[in-house]
Amino acid sequence: MTTVRNRDIPLLNDIAATMQLVTATERALDYTHDRMTSITSHLSGMPGGGALPKGLETAFALLEEAGEAHSAQIRQYAHELKQAERVLNAIESRSMRAVVIMKYVMDMPDRAIRRELNMTEYGFNRARRSVEDAACMAEVRWNETYILAGAEGEQKNSAGST
Repeated sequence: MTTVRNRDIPLLNDIAATMQLVTATERALDYTHDRMTSITSHLSGMPGGGALPKGLETAFALLEEAGEAHSAQIRQYAHELKQAERVLNAIESRSMRAVVIMKYVMDMPDRAIRRELNMTEYGFNRARRSVEDAACMAEVRWNETYILAGAEGEQKNSAGST
């Protein structure tokens, strides 16, 4: 467990978990739906009075409730995803945005992030500290490796990410 000051990190970190909950519910809903379809098709071939067997109506009602719960989960996921998009779009630096997505959304190991982004351990740790110590993602400052020359024609080169 890591203690951070940045209020946006828990939101970003929960996106993957919420998505997995929606996916698990979808699998359970698909299984239940397939099972009910199989039972219904089996029963429709049976001779008899046209009324559904006892308990089947309850099963259909449960299937409908599960579908409504799934819809509510999807709405919640869409809401959280919109919030996460706003948070990520508030990060001006593409480099910092990549670090944040890989670290806090995708939950990649630090070593893999450094390798993918060609960062030194020092550069990565500096970036992580600046993200975790900021009040929110919009306040994170990142020193880019290359900055376009100003009006005087001078090219600035800051410490950067590597």
